[in-house]
Amino acid sequence: MKQEAIGIYNRLQSSDPEEVKAAMGEYLNLVGRFYEDNKYYLAPQQYEVAKKDFEYFMRLIDLAEEHHRGET
Repeated sequence: MKQEAIGIYNRLQSSDPEEVKAAMGEYLNLVGRFYEDNKYYLAPQQYEVAKKDFEYFMRLIDLAEEHHRGET
C-alpha cells in the first residue's frame, strides 16, 4: 500500500490538471480502503486528516504495519 501511495503522490505533483484530478481520486480511494481495513483501531478523525495530509497517511501506514507485526 505504501508503494501505491508513493506512486499516486508522484502523480499529484504533475503539471497536468487532469492527471492531478485522477490521482487525487485514486488517493482518496486508497485512504478509504486503508481505513476500512484498519478501522478497528483508527479514529474517524484520523481518516479525515489522512484524506488531506499525505505525510500523515504515510505515518498511519507505518503504524498499521507495526501493529500487524505485533499481532504475529
